Amino acid sequence: MTSSTLFFVLKLFAALGCGLIAGVFFAFSTFVMSALARLQPAQGIAAFQSINITVYNPWFMGTFLGTAVACLFLAVSSLLKWQQPGAAYHCSG
Repeated sequence: MTSSTLFFVLKLFAALGCGLIAGVFFAFSTFVMSALARLQPAQGIAAFQSINITVYNPWFMGTFLGTAVACLFLAVSSLLKWQQPGAAYHCSG
């Protein structure tokens, strides 16, 4: 796999991961938290604790942390190649 193909795949993963995580945060903040607020305090606490337990799974954590690592790698890589054309978009391989 060439470096330009690798960077394309990494950029695609980072973009899709950011969109997916943003959707999860949006859903959580708009209707999950509203639904939890409607519950009695003891029920809300129990439900939130259940959410906290189930969120630790390979799919969520892989997407959440993998996206962060991919974005950090792409940002640092772009900064190291800042003088090259297209570095802000990481077009050069």
